[in-house]
Amino acid sequence: MPRPILRLATRLNRRTRLTAWAIAFACMVLVGSLSLIDGMSAGVDSVAPRFQTAPYIYLRGQDLLASSIDTGKLAGIPGNYSVLRVRVGNLTVRGVSLAVVVGSLDFRAGANTTTLFSGGTASVSLDSGLVQEVADATGQPPPAAVNLTLLGHAFANLSVAPPPPSRPPLLPATWAWVDPALLLVADPATGTSVQAVVTTVPLDATLAAAMGVAPLNTVGAIGFVQGSVSEARSALEALSLVVGTVIVLLVMSAMGLEVRQREVEIRTLRSLGASPRVVSAVIGTRALLAALLGATLGSALGIGVAHAVVSFAPVFGLPSLILLSPPYGAVLLAYATAVLASLVGAAGPAHRAALIARHAREAVPS
Repeated sequence: MPRPILRLATRLNRRTRLTAWAIAFACMVLVGSLSLIDGMSAGVDSVAPRFQTAPYIYLRGQDLLASSIDTGKLAGIPGNYSVLRVRVGNLTVRGVSLAVVVGSLDFRAGANTTTLFSGGTASVSLDSGLVQEVADATGQPPPAAVNLTLLGHAFANLSVAPPPPSRPPLLPATWAWVDPALLLVADPATGTSVQAVVTTVPLDATLAAAMGVAPLNTVGAIGFVQGSVSEARSALEALSLVVGTVIVLLVMSAMGLEVRQREVEIRTLRSLGASPRVVSAVIGTRALLAALLGATLGSALGIGVAHAVVSFAPVFGLPSLILLSPPYGAVLLAYATAVLASLVGAAGPAHRAALIARHAREAVPS
């Protein structure tokens, strides 16, 4: 009895082969595209340091406001560097409320620390661009005192100090600057957390990894390309949902037709003693086999296509910055998508096969 069931479950008929090829094409597109995107990202990252110039900004992740660096690891940074704290606040001037970025910058040279603005907890420095924004919003220059809400704490009648005499040119001129002590008063728990470290020379890769930080690319074109590549990868990962949907429909159609055309075999299996659950498993196994074959073939074709694109790009005079590496993540995604979608697509036909078997006459002991 197990032999005919196994033969039926693993038989590669024309319909199963066509389904496997269709799955292979879908997986080829997915794996090939992700391989090229990952290779492009690696290529851009490899050339970015050639164009990057000082200062270098290091933070956790790519969002400055969401970054939080362990201050206990700052002592390991050699030479001179700056510590940047950034918060979002609300500046109220003559009844007009403005959302502002509030910064605090410390220059550290050995044991010496110099703050960009050290006006204490009773004042705030408005940079030149922010002064202009206040003038545009209120029709007048900033008054002698303003209100500032920061980290949920409201500071009233802070004296307005002149713009800081100097600041790193990469920072906007539209920020408000405060003394670090003001951040501590606003929130003793998180007020002193550091968002970024600014250095004049690149950090050692091992040190950066130990701190959990990565450089923020300040070169416009490179940063734009990196952002675009990241968005493209996210879009391709979302493509796996489309690929999965297509595979579900393919398997549902193929296995549904298989069940309709194999009703006699299903009844025969039932007459030989196969339970409805076993008959249902046969259909699921056929779908799983098609998925595994398709994912394997499609992954191999996708990798081959990606390498072909990279190899032939110079022939057509196109620059190639793509550095391909084994696409483990893309292949795993292709297998997961193909297998899960095939099982979902086979669920309906497998249930119909079980119903046919349930209503067929079971074998009677002689």
